[in-house]
Amino acid sequence: MNSEPEANLVGRLADSLVDGVFDPVDRFFEANGVVAPVVIWEPTSADTGTTSLGFLTEFWRRGRNGHAWPPESAIDPVDLRPALGSLLVCEPLEDLSDFRIRLYGSRLALDMGRDLTGSHVSDIDPGSYISSFYLACYRAVALRGGALFTRHTPSQASFASEISRLMLPFGPAERVTRILVGVESVPRRPLGRPNWTRQR
Repeated sequence: MNSEPEANLVGRLADSLVDGVFDPVDRFFEANGVVAPVVIWEPTSADTGTTSLGFLTEFWRRGRNGHAWPPESAIDPVDLRPALGSLLVCEPLEDLSDFRIRLYGSRLALDMGRDLTGSHVSDIDPGSYISSFYLACYRAVALRGGALFTRHTPSQASFASEISRLMLPFGPAERVTRILVGVESVPRRPLGRPNWTRQR
């Protein structure tokens, strides 16, 4: 495990992601005994490889309407129905140190064994490598204002053998105020299992 303070680590990884330099992320994963993730800025539907994430990619692009990102008002449950159960919506804190989960889809809650609505991204698995990675990704999306796709193979402690995420920024012209995240996973354990806890 990396002994670097988490705030410094997240900031360093986020900065490298913003710059499109993925080597620090690769080394971070490898240091934690897991395979380096796939990371793609501005992915196409072909990159995401699933029907729901492809739908979200096109939904976000249409909503931009010539701007860097769509407004918050574009996040409409009716329009998002094909992917609704596998979505989460995050609100950045002012300093981007964490992200409040305003909506956590029913399918995600079933996969995780708990509903994370109202909690923060740092609460998902505190102190773990994946929590640091998620925070770095969301921070990078808020800073760069672009769509980010990742696919990774989690540790054996995870409920899934593969997790793909598509992170999409929304908000007024001056800053990102929401991040819509589509998640697709390949479960390792039956759905509705007891709450997953981090391997120690």
